[in-house]
Amino acid sequence: MTDLPPHIVVTGASGFVGTHVMRSLAAAGEHPVGLCRKRTPGLVDGFDLTNVGDLSKVLTGAKTVIHCAARVHGKENPATELEDQRRANRDGTAELLRQAEAAGMDHFIFLSTIAVFGVDHSDQVISNDHPTNPQTAYATAKLEAEEILRKSPMRTTILRVPQVYGPHAPGLWGKYLRMAAKPYPLPFDFVGNRRSMIAVQNLADLITYCAQTDDVPDIILATDHQDIGTTQVFNDLRKAMGKPRRLFTAPKPVMRAAASLMRRRYLYEQLFLSLRFEPTPCGWTPPLSPEEALARCIKLK
Repeated sequence: MTDLPPHIVVTGASGFVGTHVMRSLAAAGEHPVGLCRKRTPGLVDGFDLTNVGDLSKVLTGAKTVIHCAARVHGKENPATELEDQRRANRDGTAELLRQAEAAGMDHFIFLSTIAVFGVDHSDQVISNDHPTNPQTAYATAKLEAEEILRKSPMRTTILRVPQVYGPHAPGLWGKYLRMAAKPYPLPFDFVGNRRSMIAVQNLADLITYCAQTDDVPDIILATDHQDIGTTQVFNDLRKAMGKPRRLFTAPKPVMRAAASLMRRRYLYEQLFLSLRFEPTPCGWTPPLSPEEALARCIKLK
């Protein structure tokens, strides 16, 4: 790697966010070097958060690490979940940071989560000075990693990220796309909620901005700067799909009871309740509006 111009190392480079970050950095004139776990053309494979290994060849000559890789919260063994999350998302991050410091790098950018606040819904807009109170093993490990980063002599930037959406998004957003594609009516008219999210293209652009800007805040709440509700999401998705709107109003108590019976309380909270965050001022403006980003979820599939 010493033959290269100063480059930027991106972990999780084959993932949903990482692929967009690699693309954004290259478009901005940077030289990204991507790390991933499985063999992927054009990337350095073998990166494992539970066994980071010696990265000196990749880190030497680099100026910035963008740490997108993470153990996500999915099907976990309750008996070992916290230990497993800490091993990957806290200890793996700490080891990557240690090696970045040893390589004399300038900047470490870390993707954290709004889950560190431990709030599922709120009628108030939450800012960065809101107390942290993680409620999951994933959020606990992410917050502990944040605390390690904040003690580093390196310049570090922590991005607290809400739900990320975009084409081919995994998890909950993938369910939304499948629901919108169905022909039957959906009970999402006049829901009246507002939620902070961020399009994956906007997140990649923000990360690139942070990598190229010297005076960004240490901790950034990252959003689209425009909160949107469930009604707009499904209206815009079906419009982009060329499908009839087909939304109707359903009483929230009925939907809450149905979600509870199906043991999907989280779906009710996501679809019918509000959760808004105050974006941290840092001189960055999202290149895409939510309407444009929602349309791209379909056009770029």
